[in-house]
Amino acid sequence: MQLIKNKNFYFLLSFIEGGSVMAAELLGAKMLAPYFGSSLYVWASVLAITLGGLAVGYYAGGVLSYKRKNPLILFYVILAAATFTILMPFSSKLILWVVGSHSLIPSVIVSASCILFPPVFMMGMVSPLIIRTITTDVEHAGRAAGAIYAVSTVGGILATFTFGFYVIPNFGLTIPSIITGIILGFIPLLVIIRQRQFASMFFFLALCAWAISASSVNFSSNIKRVYAAEGLLGQIIVLDYPHYNSDKMIDGHSRWLFVNRVSQTMYDSLADETKGEEKYFTYVYRISDYVDSFPRSTKALLIGLGGGSVAKKLSEKGFDVDVCELDQRIADVARNYFYLSDKVNIKVDDGRHFIRNCKKKYDVIVMDMFRGEDPPNHVFTVESLTALKGMLNPNGIIFVNSLGYFEGSIGKSMRSVYKTFQASGFNVKALTTDPNPDQRNILFYASLGEIKSHPDFIDEKKMDLKDAIVLKDEYPILDILNAEAAKRWRVMAIQSFNVDPNQNALPVFE
Repeated sequence: MQLIKNKNFYFLLSFIEGGSVMAAELLGAKMLAPYFGSSLYVWASVLAITLGGLAVGYYAGGVLSYKRKNPLILFYVILAAATFTILMPFSSKLILWVVGSHSLIPSVIVSASCILFPPVFMMGMVSPLIIRTITTDVEHAGRAAGAIYAVSTVGGILATFTFGFYVIPNFGLTIPSIITGIILGFIPLLVIIRQRQFASMFFFLALCAWAISASSVNFSSNIKRVYAAEGLLGQIIVLDYPHYNSDKMIDGHSRWLFVNRVSQTMYDSLADETKGEEKYFTYVYRISDYVDSFPRSTKALLIGLGGGSVAKKLSEKGFDVDVCELDQRIADVARNYFYLSDKVNIKVDDGRHFIRNCKKKYDVIVMDMFRGEDPPNHVFTVESLTALKGMLNPNGIIFVNSLGYFEGSIGKSMRSVYKTFQASGFNVKALTTDPNPDQRNILFYASLGEIKSHPDFIDEKKMDLKDAIVLKDEYPILDILNAEAAKRWRVMAIQSFNVDPNQNALPVFE
């Protein structure tokens, strides 16, 4: 059986395989994110499964390269890898539905293994098989191996940038996964057709046709999905929940912003604020009430935008509002779906970078930053908060919106944030918006001057900060301290979407 002898042909295969590995890793991680978020648990699982799959694949490919009897085995392996890649968006939805509601950490590991291991394992076999194919003698084996792994790595680097910054944000997860599989399998398919192995050809083409057709299936739900986008910073969806009166749907909606299926913003179009009904989350009103006496010329900064509820409230008071927001999609959503005024100035930047370079002074600073359920490590350190002091006018106030846990081991992260503010020279108070820790926010008030009293402030005499840690740049552990709280919020998010049939009917990702 005569196969291709040109080495450049095999370098091209290696380049495509390397790109496909990184594409599969990024796509797999983002497929897990709507269920499990982008926490340390998820990325640790994704990286471990990817490296484990490659390691086992390298070993199996090395063994197979010396035992192979069929010279087409390389192309069958690549075709199998392409098949598993095409199936990723479909297998992941089935796997998440089966195991997603069980214990979080085992579910993450099992899901990542089932989704990522098969394609990555098959791709890991490719490099040893190619090296064996193009190596004519022992003397040149090292050079051939180095060249193949270098070319494969370059393909992975280019794919990482391309998928991370362009493909996933613009095309979602399903279609890129299918197209990646088709590109990976196209050349092997041609080789197999050339050898008249038509059964493989028909199977692969039928699979591609089915996948493209299945990806266009529409889902039916009373909840309207008005916006959805995937990206390296997480999945963003905006949903309109219908209002009911005596079980009958009525005009009006409650609009919610979710990042990785964790709620970030609520806007209730039917809420009557004159009757005490809340159009936004309670913490928005706590901030608004505190600054009621501030003059209309007040300069306010928001680090983290969400749907823009706080920015909108402050802008309506006549404040001069600036916003630092990391994700351009969030800025667009706030403008287009949550009616944020064009008077609010939005700068797309990392919060810490903005703090370090900002020359303006503010009377009000609101820190409302979450990546799903995780606050950013680098913004709540002594070094960051010390720099923030230089941006605050005398008698200015800083608000921090956070998860609702303060007591016990689950609240250690928020107690550490509190203690870090104290260590940075701030007077600091905290209140909770609801008695139930699972349903509330904790709102921190920090100032270099006096803080107005509030009946809901947590009594400092009842605070136990002995185990709280002062957060520093050299020891970035906030996400580790927050792991238990993040895990609890993630479990509740999964349960919320699984219990409600209308939410469960929504597609997990595009």
